[in-house]
Amino acid sequence: MKVGLPFFLAIIIAGAVSIPFAQAGCSVGGCGSGSDSWLESAQSFMNSDVPLVGVAGTQSTNSISTGSFQAGQPAGVAKSMSVNSTSTSTVPSISGAYVATGSRAASFPAPGMLKSLDAISEKDVVLDVSGSRSPGQAHIRGSINLPAKDFFYENGTLRSAADQAAILGKAGISQEDALMVYSDSFGSGEATAVLFALRRLGHDNVRALDGGLDNWIAASLPMETKENVRSPVSYALLLRDELLADYDYIKSGKAQMVDARSFQEFGKSRILNATFISPENVLEEGRLKNGTDLRDTFARLNSSRTAVVYSDDIYGASVVWFALQLMGFDARIYSWQDWQAREARPI
Repeated sequence: MKVGLPFFLAIIIAGAVSIPFAQAGCSVGGCGSGSDSWLESAQSFMNSDVPLVGVAGTQSTNSISTGSFQAGQPAGVAKSMSVNSTSTSTVPSISGAYVATGSRAASFPAPGMLKSLDAISEKDVVLDVSGSRSPGQAHIRGSINLPAKDFFYENGTLRSAADQAAILGKAGISQEDALMVYSDSFGSGEATAVLFALRRLGHDNVRALDGGLDNWIAASLPMETKENVRSPVSYALLLRDELLADYDYIKSGKAQMVDARSFQEFGKSRILNATFISPENVLEEGRLKNGTDLRDTFARLNSSRTAVVYSDDIYGASVVWFALQLMGFDARIYSWQDWQAREARPI
């Protein structure tokens, strides 16, 4: 069922009867309703504990600028992101272009890991992986806060599979859950980095929200400030270790290498025959390009060969990896630090 922004405005203006939304730990669509989740979201919006600000009439005029892909810092957004305040909450302000509420899936050859706004399901368990989230700050209603940084060591490398499974289980996430992952901005790379970690753990039913939280806000969808908690469970591992390429595989020459660092770093030293494609190359104003534009971006690559993205930043590498996956590539990630430790040499 495809529903656009005017539909929600019509419901709000008409004063539709509100329906209570998810209890703590419930999915975005609510608990046991059996009704259309988008309709319930629109109706329950009337009783939201967060007056939705940061939309039409209060948009920030921050200009778009390039930035680094550090945890909690969206790329393509000014570093000092302002917030609009209410008496009970803060909601990030929004600026720039946004993904339409309709699905963009048709523009990608393999869109399975992308969650469009019109595909939200009451069965989805929502993970807010924003590293900058603070107590009392608004988030998608029903979401569980699990910062992306929890999945990685301070040097950016992945924690062990056992550690990640323990983190997920403590948060009440199981292998059977259908997950929607988001962060404040898609361009931060937090959502795609966590999605990569989950896919490596064998969690196939996980998708990243197209456009991130700012796109959700732009569509006037429900938010809240309360902290949602799920009961701890056991998370079963179905490890797909091949998604994280190792040195021996790189040396075998079987894969085509994609350098996702800065152009300056690429010019200094790189893995032999690597193609330079930075995170900025797959984004447009901080959001993923559509399939037509990505086809041009990846024109130099052979879609029938495995592509391995490497970088010194897992967040940035994951954005390029995610774009490659949506375009039908068998894509993996490798650590530039590992290459340097073994045999880095100037080209």
